[in-house]
Amino acid sequence: MRRTPGAMTRDLPVWAAAGILYVLSVSNLAAGQTGLWQNAPERFVLATGIPCTYQKDASSPTTVIGLFIAGGKSAVPPGLDGLAAISTRILLEIPDEGKVQALMAQATRLYYVCLEDVSIVVIECLSEHLEEALRVASKIVQDPLISGLRVGRAKDLMTAYGRMDEDDPVAAGRNAVFSALFGGRGCGSLLYGSEPSLAAIERKDVVAFVRRLVVKPNVFFGVQSDLDPKAVRSLLERYFDGIPDGAAPGTTVQNAALPDDRELAVPRDTKQSSVGQAYILPRRGLADMAKAFLLETVLGKGPGSRLWSLRVDERLAYDVDADLTWTRGGAVLIAHLETGQARVAEAAAGLGRVIDSLREKGLIPGELEAARTMARTRLLRATEMKSSRLRTLGLYQSLGLEPGAAADLIAAAVAITREDLEAFMREVLDPARALKVTVGPAPQAPTLR
Repeated sequence: MRRTPGAMTRDLPVWAAAGILYVLSVSNLAAGQTGLWQNAPERFVLATGIPCTYQKDASSPTTVIGLFIAGGKSAVPPGLDGLAAISTRILLEIPDEGKVQALMAQATRLYYVCLEDVSIVVIECLSEHLEEALRVASKIVQDPLISGLRVGRAKDLMTAYGRMDEDDPVAAGRNAVFSALFGGRGCGSLLYGSEPSLAAIERKDVVAFVRRLVVKPNVFFGVQSDLDPKAVRSLLERYFDGIPDGAAPGTTVQNAALPDDRELAVPRDTKQSSVGQAYILPRRGLADMAKAFLLETVLGKGPGSRLWSLRVDERLAYDVDADLTWTRGGAVLIAHLETGQARVAEAAAGLGRVIDSLREKGLIPGELEAARTMARTRLLRATEMKSSRLRTLGLYQSLGLEPGAAADLIAAAVAITREDLEAFMREVLDPARALKVTVGPAPQAPTLR
């Protein structure tokens, strides 16, 4: 990584502080303290037969409950992009305006998250209002009113969200990468759909999708609350007793694969452009996940990362980042930067140079220790608030891991040696396995005189 003398001097306090924090982190782990939470999550099965992961958190008098529905984008049939998001959103359509006003007055939030392999219906409220929130939410989730009018409104909303994605170079690049790696299907489908796919989606498709996925063998609850687990368990058993038994849909694991054309160009009439390189990462166990997490941190997470020099020292980018997305079949790592139209070629060359240098020359002294500390800090932030912790723990569980996997991931990162991480980087950052993407205005053809 190229650094100016001044940049190296500025980084020294960061590495020194990181080293101190790393020593403290290792000491805590050696003492059996993960630092992620005081109460470990516990798992039990409700009387209804639905699994539940509960974690007590008395930091605030609030409760967050998530109904995790396996499938997400991966369960979307070909040609019906956007179906998962439409179907999950309709599970939160409250038919009675009075109930909407009551929930708002109680500061209760109902929202959804739709990811590659799981969709989540989230209920967030003051604990004193939990029973009323569950009474309302459970009725619409278990007996949704799926009308043609509601499906049409949801499709209109997806169109608006999709336009926002199209106007964001980074989001448009990510969509192009996933479409290319997954053949435009399942995990590679567009979350908010396209004009043809939204036109093709009908009420019967939404009904079939909900009936196929919202069944007991395909769902589980996650809970973050200051309440006693027995009280929460009793309420869930009382109000969520109508989810049908059904048969598990048995969605297959979708594996990413490099396309024949490994250079994607996405024309967009934007002032800024985005250039990126994407890589398929394996998930052979928790050690691979820890290495990928560290690689993402070293490459592009914040000041001191390898990509940071392209922004600060070389002034090639407005923003830099590395983004890691886990699926049941593995992971996709995208390193990207945003730059001006006039510097796209230069920025793309700089991005490739930084990645090649990391792969060929390996880590510099102190870099792994700093990455461990940064990675731990990122997990702390991801598990600090009840809502984000619920999603993090639920995502790991949807990948087949235990609820405590976040803490296990930190322990695994501590065990990774420099040689381990460098060997992993040489494997996954192979230039022959890179998928390049550029989003922005198409280059102007030269004027003929």
